[in-house]
Amino acid sequence: MALADIMKLSFEFSPKLGVRELPEFDARHMSNLPGLFVVGDLADAPIIKAALNQGYEVASALGASKATADTLDVVIIGAGPAGIGAALACHDRGLKYIVVERERPFATIQNYPKSKLIFSEPREMPNKGNFWFEDARKEDLVNRWEQALDDRQLVIHQPEEVVDVKKEGDTFVVRTAVGESGLMAGSAPDPTTPSGAAGAKNTYRARFVVLAIGRRGAIRRMECPGEDLEKVQYMLKDPADHAGRKVMVVGGGDSAIEAACETADAGAQVTLSYRGADFARCKAKNRERIEGYARSGKIQLELGSVPVEVKPDSVVLDRKGTRTEVPNDDVLVFIGAKLPKPFLDKIGLRMNGDMDWKRAVWILSFMLATYLFYVLKTKRELFPFGDGDLLAAVPDFLKLHVPLGKHFADRVVDGGFWGTVTYSVVISFFGYRAWKKYPAQTQKNRYLSLVTFQLVALFGVPELLAPLIIDRPWKVYAATVPWPLSIWSLIDAPGWASGSTATAVAWLAVGAFVTFVALPLYIRKNGEKFCSYLCGCGGLAETLGDQWRHLAPRGSTAVAGEWGGRIILAMAVPVTLLILNDAWGFYAKDALYSTKAFAESWYGLVVDFGLASVLGVAFYPYLGNRVWCRFFCPLRAYMELVSKWLSKVQITSNDKCIGCGECTRFCQMGIDVQAFAQRQTPLHNGNSACIQCGICIQVCPMSVLDLTSDRA
Repeated sequence: MALADIMKLSFEFSPKLGVRELPEFDARHMSNLPGLFVVGDLADAPIIKAALNQGYEVASALGASKATADTLDVVIIGAGPAGIGAALACHDRGLKYIVVERERPFATIQNYPKSKLIFSEPREMPNKGNFWFEDARKEDLVNRWEQALDDRQLVIHQPEEVVDVKKEGDTFVVRTAVGESGLMAGSAPDPTTPSGAAGAKNTYRARFVVLAIGRRGAIRRMECPGEDLEKVQYMLKDPADHAGRKVMVVGGGDSAIEAACETADAGAQVTLSYRGADFARCKAKNRERIEGYARSGKIQLELGSVPVEVKPDSVVLDRKGTRTEVPNDDVLVFIGAKLPKPFLDKIGLRMNGDMDWKRAVWILSFMLATYLFYVLKTKRELFPFGDGDLLAAVPDFLKLHVPLGKHFADRVVDGGFWGTVTYSVVISFFGYRAWKKYPAQTQKNRYLSLVTFQLVALFGVPELLAPLIIDRPWKVYAATVPWPLSIWSLIDAPGWASGSTATAVAWLAVGAFVTFVALPLYIRKNGEKFCSYLCGCGGLAETLGDQWRHLAPRGSTAVAGEWGGRIILAMAVPVTLLILNDAWGFYAKDALYSTKAFAESWYGLVVDFGLASVLGVAFYPYLGNRVWCRFFCPLRAYMELVSKWLSKVQITSNDKCIGCGECTRFCQMGIDVQAFAQRQTPLHNGNSACIQCGICIQVCPMSVLDLTSDRA
């Protein structure tokens, strides 16, 4: 089995561990296939106005027309908001293009329930395609848009489905199949005009492809007998169609709840089946609405149930092995949709987080670089293979020997110094890039704090100033790197050995004060902000690792993995006590010394070296930038425990959430922020691993979220 396959399997033990399924694309929205761009819902822009703008911007950047008699400039796949936005840009810039749509333009919106009100949020966002969009009911909006398509004379082929996309040289070959009606909107000269006959196969050549198909590749089915019966529907067209009938609604999200309430209002006898114990996924107002309907008897709730069979006049529900048959005439299913993964795989589109041999080699190379940096910074020759290390028995010819120290200006400028210089340069360079990337002043202040703290408190004072004043400058880190991130913050063995008891006690007091007094006071007011504003490990994650923040694993398995830091915290306590005993001689026993040496060596190998310095950084490109912080860091685990008791900080939300998912996508700690926002449930360290970086607040287009200090 290939290395890439082994690494991939190691992270597939649970479907709940992984990233949000999105294609991989760069800042220009170009995928791993040069010339193929991804826009709209598939590119995580589910807001209608944002999708329109995104399509328009991407197509606007394609340059001047270079079309030939048999080659288009652009084939746009999908006639949703993003696809139409791209078509508008092509039309405005004189590019030769076609839009291929397998159903009809704005199909998702056209399938909304009758008279559904659609809001043009966010209102402050400009409309770059100059395409009319105001608050309107579905029918009015669709009518206006269809008229606008005719007025602009956009070239749309419908219903025509793309079946394959292949790159041949510098052009794409797009193969399609015409649908049943063979209806084509717009017109175009040869070779872009298909035959129009149902079942016809067409081939187009183009310089670029804009993929705007959305995430709803296929409706998620119940996978039970009888679901193909005519009475089972996967959308609500008109609630009035179900008046006087018995309706079973399946699902617990906003769509399911709205369908249940609207059909009940129309005069249907409604039963709602949902596998969950409560409505944790929906917006607060919908939860209140469905619970009110249930109390009044307008809707019967079957929570914790799953349909296992659909019969002509009933549905069989299973609840933990107990089956109930509920009579009904219609079944409305709202359990989501599946990403069109087979099609994306077929055309060669790589997904975020997909492991292949190139990424595996990249990660291993990153791991090697991180390892060599650790060797340099800790002044080891080839840890753990050097003399006196755990694997010292390795033959000499496999060991790396490098000069680690030089005398300069009455001090030793060694690997530790140059390692800190390198670390500071990396944080400063990538910190400046992140500072430019995020326009919000809060984020600019945060990156300024991280870089300043690194340059002053973690480099300038301990590496430049302290050596001129004290003989053990490394002890300055006791004030800036709290225990248990550095177990040495509570230890000063050299002071005891040299007879400087007062100095040793003073530095021990500094480390203890910072860890057990100053840090809890900071946590009470700021939560776990230390991780995102001051921490050296967090500084690297927030700067170098910012480009991978969206890869943070989500789901229950990932959340359970956060226990790793608590386990290491528990390990840090006895290791610290054993080293303290060795330094101060509280209890003189040879066995304790041996235990201390063993614990210190293996703690250093597994935690400091393996998890924090190598794996925690090397896996940025696969599991996001907070692998170490979230899953292994004992300091964050300690702060989380303190924060649960002391912190007053929380992120609250209002009722304006539109479910765009931007907050969740940008969260580097893998928190489903959108779920908290939709439920209007405060997010804090009692229910999440939040480090109060505030990025979710800044990227929300509706100003839904707010950081407060009034947690009860």
